[in-house]
Amino acid sequence: WTFENPPLAYLEKEYGFKPDQKWLNSLRLAALRLGGETVTRGFCSASFVSPKGLIMTNNHCVRDAVSSTSQDGPGRVKSGFYAASYEDEYRLKTDNDGWLTVSQLNRITTITDRVNAGIAEGDDEATIKSKREANKKKILEEAKQKDPKLVPQVVSLYQGGIFQLYQYRVFNDVRLVCMPHLQTAHFGGDPDNFTYPRYSIDFSFLRAYEDGKPADTTEHYFKWKQGGAAENELVFVPGNPGSTERLNTKAQMDYQRDVKLPILLEMLTNRLNIFRKLIKQRPPLADHFRTQMLSWENGEKAFTGNIRGLKDPALMAQKVAAEKAFKARVMKDPKLAEKYGKLWEQIAEVAAKRRVQEPLSHFHAPGNSYVLNSALTIVRAFDPEESAEDHAEAQKELKTLRVGQENLISIPIFTDHVTRAHKWLSDNDPFFTKVMGGKGPTQFLRSMLRSRVLLDDERAALTEGGWEAIAKSEDVAIVAARELAKLIRADSKVSKDLDAKEDVYGARIAQALFATYGTGVSPDATMTLRFTDGRVKGYPCNGTLAPFRTSFYGLYARNAEFDNKHPFDLPEAWLERQDKIDMTKSVNFVSTNDITGGNSGSVVVNKELRVVGLIFDGNIESLHNDFVFKQDVPRSVSVHVDGIIEAMAKIYQADRVVKELIGE
Repeated sequence: WTFENPPLAYLEKEYGFKPDQKWLNSLRLAALRLGGETVTRGFCSASFVSPKGLIMTNNHCVRDAVSSTSQDGPGRVKSGFYAASYEDEYRLKTDNDGWLTVSQLNRITTITDRVNAGIAEGDDEATIKSKREANKKKILEEAKQKDPKLVPQVVSLYQGGIFQLYQYRVFNDVRLVCMPHLQTAHFGGDPDNFTYPRYSIDFSFLRAYEDGKPADTTEHYFKWKQGGAAENELVFVPGNPGSTERLNTKAQMDYQRDVKLPILLEMLTNRLNIFRKLIKQRPPLADHFRTQMLSWENGEKAFTGNIRGLKDPALMAQKVAAEKAFKARVMKDPKLAEKYGKLWEQIAEVAAKRRVQEPLSHFHAPGNSYVLNSALTIVRAFDPEESAEDHAEAQKELKTLRVGQENLISIPIFTDHVTRAHKWLSDNDPFFTKVMGGKGPTQFLRSMLRSRVLLDDERAALTEGGWEAIAKSEDVAIVAARELAKLIRADSKVSKDLDAKEDVYGARIAQALFATYGTGVSPDATMTLRFTDGRVKGYPCNGTLAPFRTSFYGLYARNAEFDNKHPFDLPEAWLERQDKIDMTKSVNFVSTNDITGGNSGSVVVNKELRVVGLIFDGNIESLHNDFVFKQDVPRSVSVHVDGIIEAMAKIYQADRVVKELIGE
């Protein structure tokens, strides 16, 4: 649910609880979005949990930032970290977007009419998109001038049916306070990912600073609730889900099922197999690649679950029935029928074209060839056919090019890229005939060895000579890159045209939705702040019952049953201090909150707005909720507050932070 359209009547009917505006404001202002210096590109959720700027989020939300901030960062991710004093807390960078930031949503303004200003009845899709973009740019500029202390973002809801201006207070000095061992945070690894019962201690604490001092967040933070939530208790999750596609039509979902998701799943599965083989040959590489592989394994399982849901006859029957009912209500009203009746057919036409275009856009790429990718950067930095935006991006990348060649990673990944391309593209596709010149992947990569584009003198000659020198160059990599750049431009043009059509049709579908159902249907996720309701509740699974909570008894039992072997091993500190742990304390719990689309780092609070847990995952049965929502068995999985305190006090001896959390 959005904060601007809270479902008050539903909450009162379902739970006998009707929050007032003060409650909603408190929920909103203590919740945060984690990101980099480009504030609108958030990637996780977080929350204030003390009056001194203390922030709670997941370990997996900050491990990349910790790794990239300092040379000993990877070691801290593996072994955990605790700052014994304020002086030991240190500022974090993201891996590719400057300093780590947290954003607090301070103001919400509806701007739909302003975004659509000047759009005429006869405007085509490209014109509509262009006018909207110009209006958005003007709105953002005005917002920055009017209140320079807040960072503005134009948010599209209901696929463009509503536009909102969100304005954020940004904290750009965010420091690491505490994080557990990687293995404890990701206990069970890929086998336990998206499963339950679960035993992951996936938390981290940060702190926001202002003017070199801990930020004063006395007005807006969530207080701790020792003991957590009881079974069947009402709980809320404020957070920033990344994306869902529930408002898509059946035709759009069929395209995802048959083309887009299978291509992505193949890529991840094959890439994981390549890295597993490499690690088997060179075991010391395991630690270096572990966090990247965890991310890929997560994606592989998620895409598998998405596809399974899209192939589920019962789920898809539910989608078809809902779409038929919606369309029937539109067609029953002559005015609505005239205005919106052709939309499903128009969207189906776009989906059909995407089936053709998606493989082209995916495989017309360097495929991880280091030399070809470098040559492509040089070409796109100077090619007059490229857009100003692409020129600027390539010019920026030019500065990072270094002498190098194909390696143990790029060679098998490129070979796999070409092998998969043969499955999805025709044999006479220009990628094979012009970019690769009819060569196989091994022969093509051998030819790249003759390229001199990464030698400083050769690269300097090309960049100083500009497009004239690049266009005449006979270097094998430059020749291939010139052809590849043409394909990428052509693909981009088609994709942008399809995007424009889909944006316009999607907005019209949303308008039809409002006309028939109002705002009783929540919009798809957009990596902006929402809240979700639910109850703490177990569920039937594997022919038995899953309890609503797990305990430290289960964590140590699972470790023992697998003989402390990875990924069920525990760090030495956890084994040495096992006798200190109260084994009855809860580790994880499940609830019916809808967190599909990615709510990592979101706090779980009770109706008194006290912290009872920290979202970190969903069960495998929840993956189809990206497309069709059900609440019977899908569950969100959270770290229990007692598990966090037990780990902080008994394993990491973080008494300073424990006292801050529980208010002593």
